[in-house]
Amino acid sequence: MDSFSANHYSRRVFQHMMLAGAVSLLATPAADAQDVPDEEAVVELSPTATTQYGRALLVMQDIEGFLQAINFERKAIIGTNFFSVSVGGIDAIKDLEEGRGVDPETLAGLYAGFALPEVAQHLNTETLPGGSIKVLSPDGRLRYKGTVVRMYSPELLRAVFARRAAFKNENERIKRQAVADYVYARKREVGDLERVGQESEITELIKRFARLQSLLVELDGTLRSERNASSILQGETSQHLFGISVGGIDVSEDLRSRNAVDPESLAAIYAQNISTEYAASFVVGAGGAVTYDGVPVKLYSQKRLEWCFKTRERLATQSLTR
Repeated sequence: MDSFSANHYSRRVFQHMMLAGAVSLLATPAADAQDVPDEEAVVELSPTATTQYGRALLVMQDIEGFLQAINFERKAIIGTNFFSVSVGGIDAIKDLEEGRGVDPETLAGLYAGFALPEVAQHLNTETLPGGSIKVLSPDGRLRYKGTVVRMYSPELLRAVFARRAAFKNENERIKRQAVADYVYARKREVGDLERVGQESEITELIKRFARLQSLLVELDGTLRSERNASSILQGETSQHLFGISVGGIDVSEDLRSRNAVDPESLAAIYAQNISTEYAASFVVGAGGAVTYDGVPVKLYSQKRLEWCFKTRERLATQSLTR
């Protein structure tokens, strides 16, 4: 199917979602009873995959540090925000303060109990024995300074996924223009447009993203082969970064057996950024309620999100200490 037809088809399939307009999405986790991870399940990567994971993570962390240095990245969760880095940095603190919704990985990290201390003190949670958190609200919704924490609106999610794709465009001229436009826009946003060095920052970002992409392609291929990892994201070069960060997720199996998906996959559904192979099976209603072949689908449960973030912490430690 050509790109025009695919986009037109996707928009027809997701017509219900368009009714949601620019409002941010609640995207609350599934009940724990619906999606309890095997507490004994430990992701074990092969030596090859572990080495590849460590290489990709080091470059991811390098880009994260660069984005923080130029004031493009301000995170709200512990550890590297893979989604944020892949789209050129996100000011998650500003997002929380303005109450306009947060990126999918920040949302998941907050529910998982991985908020930075300066953020956690403003959440309606309490820490339980063992380190897990409990959301102190009858409706189970997380709040920051009294405001419900939601996921970005469909429009904003589409924009950030499009930005990620542009950063990987095979046409060097188009890619450089996309990165340049983004850098100039962010400079205006942070009030730093007059500072010298913008051209070097553009070049540095392009170089670092190219290096990251080659490593992610390598790691993604290994995880698909060794761990049956799968993705519903649109585009042959579109890696499922949350899945990669936890050593591979079989999203197809999640849809069949869990009726719940990881935060990046859910964001891709809202953004209409999924493969046409899956598009006809999804319906998104007002407020972000998702069904897949008529069955409700939600974000991973709080317990599973916690398991995911603990797993990536362990994988990071293992891969960087080999």
